[in-house]
Amino acid sequence: NALKYSKENPHIIIRTHASAKYLVIAIEDNGIGMNKETVKRVFEKFYRAHTGNMHNVKGFGLGLSYVKSIVEAHQGKIAVQSELGKYSTFTLVFEHV
Repeated sequence: NALKYSKENPHIIIRTHASAKYLVIAIEDNGIGMNKETVKRVFEKFYRAHTGNMHNVKGFGLGLSYVKSIVEAHQGKIAVQSELGKYSTFTLVFEHV
């Protein structure tokens, strides 16, 4: 998605952190960001953010719902922080078993 939704050259940063209890993976991009409503719904199956009358980005709204399902199947959690026009950061947290 960072590649699909970047106006400029995409800049993607992947950070990892491990502690005795958790593994954390954070993926940050310099894409178009999301508004608060989109952030609330971005993991819903078939949800696509409204972009007006622009149809240059194709998709079905399935990718992030699949990601969430896979993360949860591994007893993990996923969250997103975003600022419209600036960035998005997806954070995955897995507990060591």
